[in-house]
Amino acid sequence: MTSRRQSGFTLVEIIVVIAILGILAATAVPVFRTWQMRARGTEAKVMARQILDAQIVYYMEHDKFYPPDDTTIEIYHADASNSPNVKMVADHLNIVVPTGHFLEYTLQPANTLGEFSLLISSSGKFQIFKDAYAVQWIVNKKGEIQEIPWS
Repeated sequence: MTSRRQSGFTLVEIIVVIAILGILAATAVPVFRTWQMRARGTEAKVMARQILDAQIVYYMEHDKFYPPDDTTIEIYHADASNSPNVKMVADHLNIVVPTGHFLEYTLQPANTLGEFSLLISSSGKFQIFKDAYAVQWIVNKKGEIQEIPWS
């Protein structure tokens, strides 16, 4: 009698494949989180640069920063592109404010020193930068920009 070998995988082969997939998944999750953090950090920097440049131009044209009169404008990640705050910022600063992302913007008017403050934070306490959940930029009347990470 000849014995026929049945086709298929042995239990050891299946366990080895599952172990390899588990190792790959365990290393991929932290890499994916780092990639998300870098992407959001890049988006925050690009958006901050656009807002800050627009603020400098606005200041040169109007001799004051936007928003005036001690009004703080907050734009949340869930705001629609036609929300009042988004439209006000877009109309006054001539920029496109992205919505539906994971960033939230706070535009604060000039303080006693005449400085404008922009705070960009992530919704859901997701890190934007290494060890920072939010970043604040301050612009003075000379157009100098200072970046302050928040943890």
